[in-house]
Amino acid sequence: MVVERFPDFFQWIGPGSLLFLAILVAAILLGLFVGYVVAVFRHGPFEAFYVVAQVIGDAIPDFLGMSLRRLVAIARLTAKEALRRRVLLVTFAIFAAMLLFGGWFLNSSSEHPDRIYVNFVMWGTQMLVLLMGMLVSAFSLPEDIKNKTIYTVVTKPVRSSEVVLGRIMGLGAVCTALLALMAVISFFFVWRGLSHEHQLVGDTQTLSSFVEVDQGSRKSRFSGRRVSENAVMEAQTTQDSGHSHRLELVEDIRDADSPPLVASNVVDSEKLPNGRVKYRRVVCHPIGGHTHPVTVDGEGKDARIQLGSSVGYFRARVPVYADSLRFRDRAGDMKDRGTNVGNEWGYRGYIDGGSSGIQSSLARGLFRFSGLRESLFRRTEVIPLDMSLSVFRTYKANVEKRVMAGLEFESVPDNPEVDNRFVSDMITFETNEYTLQTLPIPRKLVGKLLAPDGSIVGQGEYDLFDDYAKNGNLLLSLSCRDPGQFLGVARADVYFRAGDTLYWLNFFKGYLGIWCQLMIIIAMGVAFSTFLNTPVTMLGIVVMAILGFYSGFVRELTLPDTDGGGPIESFVRVITQQNMQVSLETGVLTTAMEQIDKLLVWLLAGLTYLAPDFSQLDFSDFLTYGYSIDPQRLIVAMVITAAFVVGLTILGYFALKTREIAK
Repeated sequence: MVVERFPDFFQWIGPGSLLFLAILVAAILLGLFVGYVVAVFRHGPFEAFYVVAQVIGDAIPDFLGMSLRRLVAIARLTAKEALRRRVLLVTFAIFAAMLLFGGWFLNSSSEHPDRIYVNFVMWGTQMLVLLMGMLVSAFSLPEDIKNKTIYTVVTKPVRSSEVVLGRIMGLGAVCTALLALMAVISFFFVWRGLSHEHQLVGDTQTLSSFVEVDQGSRKSRFSGRRVSENAVMEAQTTQDSGHSHRLELVEDIRDADSPPLVASNVVDSEKLPNGRVKYRRVVCHPIGGHTHPVTVDGEGKDARIQLGSSVGYFRARVPVYADSLRFRDRAGDMKDRGTNVGNEWGYRGYIDGGSSGIQSSLARGLFRFSGLRESLFRRTEVIPLDMSLSVFRTYKANVEKRVMAGLEFESVPDNPEVDNRFVSDMITFETNEYTLQTLPIPRKLVGKLLAPDGSIVGQGEYDLFDDYAKNGNLLLSLSCRDPGQFLGVARADVYFRAGDTLYWLNFFKGYLGIWCQLMIIIAMGVAFSTFLNTPVTMLGIVVMAILGFYSGFVRELTLPDTDGGGPIESFVRVITQQNMQVSLETGVLTTAMEQIDKLLVWLLAGLTYLAPDFSQLDFSDFLTYGYSIDPQRLIVAMVITAAFVVGLTILGYFALKTREIAK
């Protein structure tokens, strides 16, 4: 999963609040200017000052004097109006039809059917709900003004602020209720669509349905792939949901002093002459990110094998990300970015491969963790390290052999000039490109204790938490061990997995992001409809929503290192057919054009912040790829939503107040 933001609320609120204040001041100045211009046409240039001042002076007591009773009354009336328009009923009918017939077209036999199902319900719900929010909010106030039913409200002791906020609350309440119902139905739709069971292929559901593994080729009789090293027999399941699983009977030999293996999939155990114990157990190999628990009842060939319901689809991993990622090049020099292999997408940096001898490379990817402590993990005997590594090959080599990588762990002392540091021995492993691989990291790691001058003070096994990360800081060093090959990695590609949270809770967290988008759309519709008619209001909402979904892309166009210059310079280059990399001739016109471009680009960058950044409110990728949604992200999303709702309420108040003055 691509993760480019790692929000920490207290770190985000600092620059975020400054940016919000800057936008607020700019919006106030722009609003005053527009209000004065409108008042000039209605009352003249001198009277306009008094009109604008009066509106501003009435605003503070108007907002401070809002009544909760009147707000609830207006919200109740607004909710009844929305229900009478039957937009919500039509939306739910479309949603029901989508789930009823959508299951026919979802490919449950794909490699990751869970991603298809979750994407389907999340995207479908998001589009329907946002469209519903736009329709109910855009038609609400203009229809009342057109039918003059608004006068039955404004003639009563009701404030303009209460009219705007009450409508947002009413529309938000009915839409929230419908979204909650859709979320519950979507959850059971996904659960029902992915839940399935298998049985053994054979005459009986016992161990007699297993066949011997060909010890010569060590390849499966069913799939043709290599079997596990300790597998002695194998079997196959029936096809269900478009796939089948392969089962293996594996031998697990353990030391005599090891605790006994107690598991539901153990067939029998045997004590060997050397005192060790051999366990035989049945393992179901995963397909498409899921497997099935195996229960063995009995012993020997008559042992009955029973497979449970699918597990592994509904996951909510809790990752512990590194605070930073930096790189070393082949010479060992520290860099902020990895080696450039010509990939235009700069999300990942690449680590230059090397081995011993003259081709040795000091290139590393250095992940620095802080706050790493034992209490973060549910199980501390073995710490799972998840990785999603990319590989760039400069030569084909053996296509059946994967690129080798290495891991080292190093302590980060508080005072490096005085304190010793722990450095573990390298752990080498095969990379598994395009898929998420988990490397079990033992708590006890063999390594060295080094003095500040680099001399070895001690050697042995040291504890990951008590020694390497004693102060909570840990440095993970990733290297590529094959010369001429490259490993691509981003900060989110390597993390410790603390455990899993409840999937249903994470599922509803994802729908909370849709709710945040819905409330902003409703607030936009109510605010825009105070001074625009229905078609223009809907067009404005669509434009702001599109800008919100692609604000990151638009903001990248305003970066100073963009090739081709600003809009005017780019237009001139297109007309004159000049290359983007060639500098324009110096002169007064070129200088003036560049300065105007800077102003236009600055204005464009500022306009992108007027639209909500929906990428920070969209958590669908977390559900699709099975990651827990960080509470920090939810807090940031709620603050963004509250800021836009409050700002749009103020905009709607002044627009509605201006309409009243015009009467």
